Amino acid sequence: MVRPDAPDGLTAPVVRVADADDLERKREQLRGKLVFTPAHPLALKAKLAEAGAAGVISSWCKTAHHLPDAAFWFNAWSDDPGGWAFHAGDAPLPGMAISSQAGVELDVLLERGPVELTMRVDSAYEETTLPLVCGYIDGPMQEEVLAIGHAMEQGANDNASGCAVILESLRVLKQAAGALPAARRGVRGLLVNECYGTIGFAATNPGILRRIVAGVNWDTLGRHGEETGAHFRHHRCPDSAPSVADTLLLELLETWLPKQLPYARIDLDLPWALTDNVYADPRLGVPCPFVLSTDDCWHTSRDVLETLKPRTLHAFATISAAYLAYLAAASGPEARRLALETQRRHARRIEDQAGQYATRLDALGSPGEKQAHLAHAFDHLDYMKDVTDAAVMSAKKLMLREERAAGHKDLLKVNRHTRRLVELAKRRLKELAGCEPAPRLADERLGDLAQRRPLRTFIGTPTYDGIPRPARHAVGSPTWNAHLHGALFWSDGKRTFAEVVRRANHEYGRDRTEMLVKHFRHMAEHGLIKWGSEDL
Repeated sequence: MVRPDAPDGLTAPVVRVADADDLERKREQLRGKLVFTPAHPLALKAKLAEAGAAGVISSWCKTAHHLPDAAFWFNAWSDDPGGWAFHAGDAPLPGMAISSQAGVELDVLLERGPVELTMRVDSAYEETTLPLVCGYIDGPMQEEVLAIGHAMEQGANDNASGCAVILESLRVLKQAAGALPAARRGVRGLLVNECYGTIGFAATNPGILRRIVAGVNWDTLGRHGEETGAHFRHHRCPDSAPSVADTLLLELLETWLPKQLPYARIDLDLPWALTDNVYADPRLGVPCPFVLSTDDCWHTSRDVLETLKPRTLHAFATISAAYLAYLAAASGPEARRLALETQRRHARRIEDQAGQYATRLDALGSPGEKQAHLAHAFDHLDYMKDVTDAAVMSAKKLMLREERAAGHKDLLKVNRHTRRLVELAKRRLKELAGCEPAPRLADERLGDLAQRRPLRTFIGTPTYDGIPRPARHAVGSPTWNAHLHGALFWSDGKRTFAEVVRRANHEYGRDRTEMLVKHFRHMAEHGLIKWGSEDL
């Protein structure tokens, strides 16, 4: 067989495969052929390689209905349908993307008769390291603040825009140093390979991460407006490591975006989800809220510089520079202000949640239903109080060493308000229910794991890349499973698995106990989780 990277390329007949079922029907026809599919090729890749296909051509595009002439960019080529990066041992099956419009034309040709195509690939495999770019403005203290974004991706918006925002932030802070409050901390800008480079930097530079008191992650920030369907999302730190940094970024987004981008669509204060904000992992200890967006051009050949909006980039660069400047100069007064505002925002969230429980409670009929609902409400409110307390106490990281003893006492006083608020909410719910909450019962779904104490053996989030592929299929990919990540962040070897599951389910507002049991058993079998004793 001619290699696709040979000078003359690879010429072969084309077989159309509609989906996985069609692949199974045509498996015997695929050896040495180029396969054309309108489906996402990652779902078919491993089976095509096993069947001896010479290559794959896909016209799949997430926004084909908006951009029929755009080709999609597939940034994952693992043999695992839920995987990501290409790894040693994965099948080197060449693939190409064409537009959905070109796919229709190829369909017409195939209906008329046999088709041959020539595929030419200019590529090479080599052993190397992941590059990164690091910029740094020094400060007098042995502490830093961080802006991080991923580079080395094909898109102007995803994510050259985030990198541009970070570079502009550092430029402004450097040039405007005399006009801004004096920085106590250094400011670092980090451009990495998405997630893989982020974790690699953390693993090889633990000393730098210990210096960082807070960060921010910028991802895909260059377009807004109805014509592109841009949708921004702001995600906070995980509940296992909440921070006043969340409050600061929310304040800036709420204050500045309506003025500069009044028609931008953005969802604020969403639960933690993965990108290069993984430094918010409690094991790494860097609070790192983030903003990202998707739009019609995302991961397509239409994500080019000409489509970026200077006004959008300017708005986010202003927020980024303000966020970094505030944290770099912060001490006791700023820490206290953020702590008070953090408590206020969390208190509002607690009141909203209590109101939702009251509405549901009022609609229940039987005493048993009310008792069970009241028990869940009390447990959830206690959880929210604990998260609020931790978020308020995180302000100590921004205090100077000589301020922390007195500051600690002040923060404890702030947290008294949360305790009183939760106690009042419970009393009101109990009055509305007219009964006591039901006792908490052991969850039988947890089985023998309930009282065991899970401890992660890795930093960041799991990929299962090192586990044999057949063993991964029973559980699915963990890569973008935020609910699982949240549970893992609670897994410090001190909390029981029952407590980990309880907290993760509260954090994401869904009961996904069965999924967590399945993944934790799988990870324990393959050394990613160690089970501690039931008794500490």
